[in-house]
Formats: sequence, C-alpha cells, structure tokens
Amino acid sequence: MANYVGFLRGGDAAYAKISPTEAQRALERYLAWDAELAAAGNPVGGGGLSRSAGRVLGTRVSGSAGAITDGPYTEGSEVVGGVLTIEAADLDEAEKIFSTHPHLDFGIIEVRKLGEQGCED
Repeated sequence: MANYVGFLRGGDAAYAKISPTEAQRALERYLAWDAELAAAGNPVGGGGLSRSAGRVLGTRVSGSAGAITDGPYTEGSEVVGGVLTIEAADLDEAEKIFSTHPHLDFGIIEVRKLGEQGCED
C-alpha cells in the first residue's frame, strides 16, 4: 500500500456563508470521516493548517539566502487549508476514498501519491 496526500484547497468563501451551527455540523462530519477510516484500519494523518502563521520560502539564486516572506499569500481557491494522508493500493483507490470527504461540499481536494524515495513519477 502506498501513501497518498489530499490537499484541501479553497472553501473559505463557502465557510464564511454558513452559520455557526452549520460549521459545527461540518466539523463533526470531518471528524466522523476520519473515525470511519480509522475504524477500517486506515487511520488518517495530517490536519488543518494555520490561516495566518506561515512563511513562503523562495528559490536560492547563486548563493543568496533566498526570499522569505510572511504568508501564505495565494488566491483564495489555491490556499491549502489542510492536508490528509491515507493508505491506498493506487491512485484510483485514493481518489475513491477522498471522494467521500465532506470538504468537497466547500472546496476541492488535490490527491497526490507520496514518493517512497523522494520525488517520483
């Protein structure tokens, strides 16, 4: 089994429009999704990310220290609000598992295989 990561993107605009009661229900659905996978023997790793504390590191150019800015500063639909890791036999199975996640009611999930020995195709 390989490890796959789901990047939870966007969702801020949709979250801003729901009531505190609906937000609580959404949180409960997120937690239930995690618990269901854990009960099936596939515990979910990862979690939500800070909305404000973070830094963006830039490319080093011929010996310079590289650019560092406070951030993240990206378009709202591109912001990664959380990351989740699961085990799956292949990308198709990972997609099937992530397709049941309640975040899809608010944003998108980018699914990628984690390289077992660094970057791989």
